[in-house]
Amino acid sequence: MTPTQQPSQKYTASCHCTQIRYTVTLSPPLSHPDACVVECNCSICARNGYLNVYVRDECITFESVGLESEVVEKYSFGKGRVRHYFCGSCGCSLMAESVERGFYEGVKALNVRMFHDVDVSTLQRRQVDGKSL
Repeated sequence: MTPTQQPSQKYTASCHCTQIRYTVTLSPPLSHPDACVVECNCSICARNGYLNVYVRDECITFESVGLESEVVEKYSFGKGRVRHYFCGSCGCSLMAESVERGFYEGVKALNVRMFHDVDVSTLQRRQVDGKSL
């Protein structure tokens, strides 16, 4: 299969209270043998249990409020290279994105734990040393 013919799947995701809802299309799907989620060892990912997939912005569609909504809280720490987004009502950690030009520009790290009907225990994981970034 050429990259343009690679299978894809649309996932529905939301925070716990469902005020923030979105869909994302992943290629390959999480069930594909080549797919994996990233388990980062930085302090916030480790504490929140993030399991991330990196997705281009155009593959994400917000169904309710967007990231600029008042209900979405933003947090950066350390070098301030990455902004984390979470729901201000239920506290769920949704995603993160780089705010530094040229560093993962146009990409979001989506927390797969927000995806509906995905058994995270079955996902292939790749460890990343985020403490070093």
